[in-house]
Amino acid sequence: MPPTLAQLKPLLPEPPARVLEAGCGRGALAAALLDLGYDVTGVDRSAEMAAAATERGVAVIQADVHDVSGEYDVVLFTRSLHHAEDLDDILAHAATLLAPGGQIVIEEFAWERVTHTAADFLYDNRALLVAAGLLDAELPSGDLLDAWVEGHDFLHRGSAMLAALRRVGSEMTTVDTAMLWRLVDGRGGSWIEPVTHAADALNAIRRAEERRIAAAALPSVGLLASVRR
Repeated sequence: MPPTLAQLKPLLPEPPARVLEAGCGRGALAAALLDLGYDVTGVDRSAEMAAAATERGVAVIQADVHDVSGEYDVVLFTRSLHHAEDLDDILAHAATLLAPGGQIVIEEFAWERVTHTAADFLYDNRALLVAAGLLDAELPSGDLLDAWVEGHDFLHRGSAMLAALRRVGSEMTTVDTAMLWRLVDGRGGSWIEPVTHAADALNAIRRAEERRIAAAALPSVGLLASVRR
């Protein structure tokens, strides 16, 4: 089971619950949820992403989530909420899409939790992938934590997203997770063809991150959260 799905599954109702994935991207998670028996609709503003998700068999609405109507048991944001212009506005609309007792669920990263140690882990692993010829990505110079903050301080903090969730729902559940492994390719980075070893490399980095989190040697930068209408 893919890592995202394995982490999200305990927070979701049982199939065939109706799930709207806001910012579904290329539809990998939506397709995996379909395989488990969920009734899934994806929404994405990008025509390219919507087309890719449709090819996976996902029903996709090409639109902004503000323009979506209907009733769902879950509105799911997977690493998309941190880009929202107005957290309260988008979550308030998401709440209007929920059936009674429905949930808003997010999978996100809290960029403000990154420490010097976490920045070292992230950028050292990126440098190894570049040196191994697997990845084409920019490597920062100078203080690595400063480089991280400079590249992310325009995004919503994890604490802000959790606070906004509390304002639209109740019975909040939160789970801290590994996330640095997802970020090693960086914005604008690209895997070098053939990319057959990319998944293996990322899984190895994820396991290393999880071991360090368990040993209190790294912070948990990822978070899952759910609130109920």
